[in-house]
This record gives sequence, structure tokens and C-alpha cells, in this order.
Amino acid sequence: MIDKIPEINLSKNKRQKKMSGTSGSKDSKVKKESFTTQETGHLSYAVNKEIKQTIVLTKSRGQIFKPCPGTSDAYLCCNYWVLNQLMNCPFQCSYCILQYYLKTPNLTVYTDTDRLIQQIQERMALEPKRFFRIGTGELADSLALNEKVHVAEPLIRFAAKTPLMLLELKTKSSNIESLLREKHGGKTVLAWSINPEDIVLREEHGTASLTQRLKAIEKASLAGYKLAFHFDPILYYPDWKEGYTETIQKLFDVAPVSSIAWISMGSLRFPLEMKEKIKSRFPESHLTDAEMIRGMDGKLRYFKPLRIYLYKYIYGLLRYYGGHDLFIYFCMEDRETWQAVMGKAPGSNGELDFWFANHLYHHFPGLFPEPPVLEDYLFFSTPRNRNHD
Repeated sequence: MIDKIPEINLSKNKRQKKMSGTSGSKDSKVKKESFTTQETGHLSYAVNKEIKQTIVLTKSRGQIFKPCPGTSDAYLCCNYWVLNQLMNCPFQCSYCILQYYLKTPNLTVYTDTDRLIQQIQERMALEPKRFFRIGTGELADSLALNEKVHVAEPLIRFAAKTPLMLLELKTKSSNIESLLREKHGGKTVLAWSINPEDIVLREEHGTASLTQRLKAIEKASLAGYKLAFHFDPILYYPDWKEGYTETIQKLFDVAPVSSIAWISMGSLRFPLEMKEKIKSRFPESHLTDAEMIRGMDGKLRYFKPLRIYLYKYIYGLLRYYGGHDLFIYFCMEDRETWQAVMGKAPGSNGELDFWFANHLYHHFPGLFPEPPVLEDYLFFSTPRNRNHD
């Protein structure tokens, strides 16, 4: 274990670490008191008293199962796969790129789950020795609407019986009650975006509070789900050290290390054109006050020395409270940053993909029929980012 965290005394409030732990066919069952039918396939959903948006229930067109696009070859991508069954989000996070990337206020749900599952099966069949990590949270919050539209459950059942895959459902909500009854077979990862409570209140409008998320995490763990956490975006603000320290202490009070599949870190980043939109939509936000620079993917980011400073501190906290068996990785960072913070860096996206598989093989015995082999992960022909045709 790491004995010391730089620049802050953790001994006063140190808590005992928990090192062991333990088909879209339901769309018609949406409760009338929560939704108002406007026209066929359209439902009105109130995020809070001020915000109402429209859910569009429809069938998918084209390819919905795709590799995570990443942003640039300059930053490492983990070869994650995304199923874009959900489009857009009812939450109003000030930093969310969806407000820039998606041009419609509608919340779209593709209900033809069998067709989407077929796309997963066809792709996995092309690489039968690879382990696939699949998520639904790229263009939406995976669970924000699920207690009403119930599209996650068929995917959980599919993952439970499918070898060489894990399903990740990523959320800022606490909407997991219906999932607690599912026979998931340990093949679904319930994942939460994590930030200090003051950031949740100031920048993550309409989402579950940190306390509510922590309660949901504890329930998910007791129900046998694997867990994952995403410290992304990490934000720099006056009390950031105290905020992240307290948050990580609380997280490991409820999350057994033995249940954690992975933890990611990433810093604030967004397209240059989004800066004015943030100022307009969220005038009380201080996100745009920080000095930032255009990264190699064209997005605004904190200067690299500041990013490394933030990462080192939070990485130290995660190791201090969670130990050395945690799998921690960066989302969209370069090799120099990996090396500066962790003392190692994958040589390619494929090698990072293998690192995931190798960790999961050892951390969760029985998840793989045989040990993963590096060569099965190094070669991949599908373009990974939006800079490719």
C-alpha cells in the first residue's frame, strides 16, 4: 500500500478499506403518471420542474454497434465498443459534449433490441478470441431512463449467457432498482461517473447526488454486480484536493475492491466551439475560467503539467485506499502522461486492450475460458476515431 499522499494528511479521517466483497418489450409498460403521450412513439419526460424533453421510441437504422471513436491517434484509446441504443441525455451537465455533438433535444431509444444484439454477435464472431468490453453510455446515460423504458435488462440477460464479454452500463443516476432482480451472472458492470458533491451540485444538473450514487453502488455490490468508476472529467477548482480526497474515501467505504473491474481518469476537455455554449447555457459555471490549450485532437484541455499534477494526486488517492490490484487507466491521454503518472504506458491501443483482458482474467477467475494472448489484441482493422474515413 502507498503510505503517504503528498500535501495532505489523510490519517485523521482514514476509513477501514474493504478489500473483499462480495427486450425492449417492456416499453409498453411506461407509467402514465410519469409520461404524457404526445403522439405515437413520443413521450414527455420531466427531468426536473424546469426541464422537459421528449423521448422518441423507434427502431434503429444502420450499424448501431461500433468501436469507440476516440478523437485522435495522438491519444490512446482502449478498444472499447459502444452500442448506441440510447441517444441524448435528460441530465444537464455543463461540460457534456452531447450539447455540442447532438443537435436535437429529443431522447431517442431504439427498442429493436434483438437486432442490436445480432450486430454484437456478428462482430464478436469476427474476433472469437478477443474479450469485448461493451457499453451503452457514449451518447447517453445508460440508466437515466431505464426505470421507465427498461432496455438495459435484455442486454444484461444477453451478456449473462455470452462468453468473452462484459456489458458496462455507465450512469450518473441511482436508477438500478429493476436491475437488482436480474440474473446477470456477473457479466454486467454497473459504472458510475464520480465527482465531489460540490461539483455535482454546481455542474451536473439533474443527476443523482454523490450520496445517492454511493447508496446505489452499495446495492449493486450486494447484488453481485461488478463495478467501475469514471473520474472524468476531473475538474480543477479551489478546494479540489479536499473534495476528491473525501469523495474517494467515501467511495471505498461502499465499494469492495474485489468487485471493481476498472477505474478511469480523464480531465476536462471540449471542442473550442463549445466554450461559448457553456457560457450561454450555464452562466454560473466556472468551467471556462480555467486557462486551457488546444490539444492534439483540437479540443481545449488543461495544460499538460496541470493535468499530470491532478492525475498524480488522484492516482495516489486511489492506490492509497484501493491498493495495487485496481486497474486504473486514462481516457484519451498520451503516452507521456501515462508514463509521468503511472510509470508505464501501453505501446498501442491493442496493447491497452490486452492489459484490460489480462487484468480481468486474473481478477475475476472463471471469466475467461483460457488466458488472453497479446497477439489476439494487437491487430484490428476498423478505424478508431473520427479523423478516419
